[in-house]
Amino acid sequence: MRTLIDALRESATITDKGITFVRSDGSERALSYAEVWKEACRRAQFLADQGIDKGDRVVLTVPEPDDFVLTFFGALTAGAVPVPLYPPQTLARLDAYVGNLSRIVEVAQAKMLVTGNRALWPESGPPDDAHALREVKTLRAEQMADAPTGATDPGALVAPDDLAFLQFTSGSTSTPKGVMVTHRNLAANSHAIMFDGLRSDPARDRGVSWLPLYHDMGLIGFVIAPIFAEVPVVLLPTTSFVRRPSSWLDAVNRYRGTITFAPNFAYALAVQSISTRQMDGWDLSCVRALGCGAEPINAETVRNFMDKFEPVGLKPTAILPSYGLAEATLAVTFSALDETLHTDAVEPQALVKGRAVQATNGHAVELVSCGRPFPSHRVEVIDENGNALGERQIGEIAVRGPSVAKGYFGDDAATGATFRNGRLLTGDLGYFADGHLYVCGRSKDLIILRGRNYFPQDIEKIISDIEGVRTSQVAVFTCARQSNGDHHASLELPSSDERLVAVAEVSKSQFAQDAMRRAIVSAVQERMGLKVDEVHFLRRGELPKTSSGKVRRRETRARLVAGTLQFATGSEE
Repeated sequence: MRTLIDALRESATITDKGITFVRSDGSERALSYAEVWKEACRRAQFLADQGIDKGDRVVLTVPEPDDFVLTFFGALTAGAVPVPLYPPQTLARLDAYVGNLSRIVEVAQAKMLVTGNRALWPESGPPDDAHALREVKTLRAEQMADAPTGATDPGALVAPDDLAFLQFTSGSTSTPKGVMVTHRNLAANSHAIMFDGLRSDPARDRGVSWLPLYHDMGLIGFVIAPIFAEVPVVLLPTTSFVRRPSSWLDAVNRYRGTITFAPNFAYALAVQSISTRQMDGWDLSCVRALGCGAEPINAETVRNFMDKFEPVGLKPTAILPSYGLAEATLAVTFSALDETLHTDAVEPQALVKGRAVQATNGHAVELVSCGRPFPSHRVEVIDENGNALGERQIGEIAVRGPSVAKGYFGDDAATGATFRNGRLLTGDLGYFADGHLYVCGRSKDLIILRGRNYFPQDIEKIISDIEGVRTSQVAVFTCARQSNGDHHASLELPSSDERLVAVAEVSKSQFAQDAMRRAIVSAVQERMGLKVDEVHFLRRGELPKTSSGKVRRRETRARLVAGTLQFATGSEE
C-alpha cells in the first residue's frame, strides 16, 4: 500500500500539472506536483533543524492556502504529525480563539505551532491561562516560506499504520477530540473517493475548491486524495466564497473545473446571492461531479441550485450527494455518477416512530439519498443493542472498513464509546432503502417532546422558508429553562417542562418581529403538529456555527441560557 509520502515522492516527476493556489489578495501561485514535492522537502528539512522528529505533533493555524498546504506536506515529509486548525477569522473574538487553540495544543501534546503572519497575542506572549501556548515553540508562515533550501528527500520512513495527522472534529470546544488518521486510512479513503467514487482521470479532471483546508472535506478531498490520483486542483481562499459566493462558480468556469464539492448551506447561499449578471458568460457544462455533503442535504435547496444554473450549462446529472465524517477519514458513501437527484418521500408520523414509510399524501418529509457504501467498506443501520436493522428501519449508522480511523488521540474513554470492535458508531441516524443510505439527523440532536422524537432539521427547514429568515440559518432545540430579557420572546407556556425553542438569523436589520413570530409558530404547527414556545431572532452572522458552516445547536442553546446571544432589533406591530 502506498502511503501519502510515497505518493508525494512519486509526484516529483510530474511537471505538467499540480496545484494552483489563489491567495486572499487574489494573486495566484501555480506549482507543479514536482515543485510541491520540492517545497515539502525544503520545509521538512527546516522543521527537522528546529528539532521536529518523527511522530511530533505540529499544529497549523495558517490562513493562506499555499502556506498551509506546503507546510502540511513539509511536516508529513519530516515524519511529523500535522494538526490542522482553523485560523482566526477576525480580531473580535481573539481571546476565545486563543483559549480554544491552547486546549487543542495541550490535548495534541504539540511540540510546535505554525501560525499565519498576523500576531495572535501581544509581544509579551499568550495570556497566562493559555499555558500550552506559553510552552510550545511558535513559528510564523513567513518563516516557513523563507526556509533555506533543504535536502532533496529527507528520507522519513513511515508505515501504513503510522499516524498521518490529527483531525480535530468541528464540534470540539471545551473537550477537543483529535481523530487519529493513519496513512492506511488516507490511502484507502483517497482510493475510494478518486477511483471508486469519482472514477477520476488526470488527463481530463480538475478539482476546484474553496472549502476550508483545516476541514476534512477540503483537506482530504481536494489536497490529499488528488495527490494519489495525480489530478490537478485549484484552491481558493474560503473567505473569497464567504464574501463573494459567485467566486466559487466563477472559478469553476474559468479553470474548467470538473469536480467541486460544497455543503448544503453553500448551495442555498449561491442561489440567494448570485445574480443573473454575475452568471453572464459562464459555461458550467465542464462539471461532471458536483458533490454535496458535510451536513444534512435539503432536496429543495439542491433542486433550486440545479434549476438556477442549468441555463449556463450545469447538467442535472452532475449532482453527487454523499455522506461521511472525520472518524471515517472523510467519505463513506457516494451517489452514482451520471444520475439525477434521488430522494425518498416519507410519512412524518412514521419517521418519528423509527420507520421510513413512503408517503401517500402531500404531507411528506423528503430525504436525499447519499448513495451507496464504497467497496471494501460496510455500512449498517443498527438498534440500541448493536443489532442490524432491516429495510426502512431507522437506527444509528455504523461503519466498518479500512477508512475507519484509529480513535481519538489520548482519549481512551471517547475512543471506546465510538470505536467498538472495528465498528465506528457515527451518532448519525438513518436507514437503507433499495440499497441507498438516507441520513435523518444526529442522535444527540433529537428533540424529544411528550415521548415522541423529532428531527430538528425538519422543523428548521419549515422555519427557513418563512419570509425574512435567512436560508439554513436556523437552530431548533428544547430548553428546560425559560430565558429572560426584552429580546427573549416567550409564547404561551407548554404543559411540559421542556420548551421548543427556535433561533433564526434575519435577512434584514428591520422587520416585523410579531408577524414573523406568528408565521413561524403557525407553519410549524400546521406542518409538524408542534407548538414553538420561544422564537428568537439574531442579526446576520450571529448564529453559532462550526468552522465548516454547520449550525451549532447545543452551543446556541447554551448561549441562549447564558444570555450571550446578540439579538436583532426589529419593529413591533
